[in-house]
Amino acid sequence: MSWLAPLWRWRGLSGGRPLAGLAQSFVALDLETTGLDPRADVIVAAAAVRFVDGEPVDGVVTLVNPGRPIPPASTAIHGITDEAVVDAPAASEVVRALEHVCAGRVLVGHGVDFDLAVIGRARRAAGLPPLWPLALDTRRLAAALHAGWGDLGLDAVAARVGVAVVGRHTAEGDAIAAGRILTALLPELARRGLRTVEEAVWLQESVVRGT
Repeated sequence: MSWLAPLWRWRGLSGGRPLAGLAQSFVALDLETTGLDPRADVIVAAAAVRFVDGEPVDGVVTLVNPGRPIPPASTAIHGITDEAVVDAPAASEVVRALEHVCAGRVLVGHGVDFDLAVIGRARRAAGLPPLWPLALDTRRLAAALHAGWGDLGLDAVAARVGVAVVGRHTAEGDAIAAGRILTALLPELARRGLRTVEEAVWLQESVVRGT
């Protein structure tokens, strides 16, 4: 998908949040889970890290008791064991804490739709209403801006934009990496004519639509 093709369409998205000011405040989000099925797997760690002026400052970082055994294959990736989460808060408590940090802010993550789907299920299970945040996916933005990048994993995209990943496969480490990737991509989005967060959302969704 060429970024030039849909340019005339996103010009109709007026009155949104200025993209130029996004680096001053957003929340980077990441989860570690029992697996990779957003319809069935649950949270074992969560991070919602607030960025100010392009740097992480505070937020929520916590293990989560999933209420079920963590599969060994998942532990092999993120290192979180059943013993580690015995005294951790339940997802129903954690999603409330995440809402406190995320409410009203633009969310950023690498493959963030997965995280939002898992959080959405946890909120429904807790009897909470759905959230409809503005969310930027650094993986899809990278794909839209650079159609020739074959590997769009977090490590590969971070390396291409000069971001060091510290604490890979931890919720906090991956959230901070995604936030730094977004900060690195913002000047390129601006150079290519995007003015609002809503336009950036449209651009990343165009990758899925194939326009």
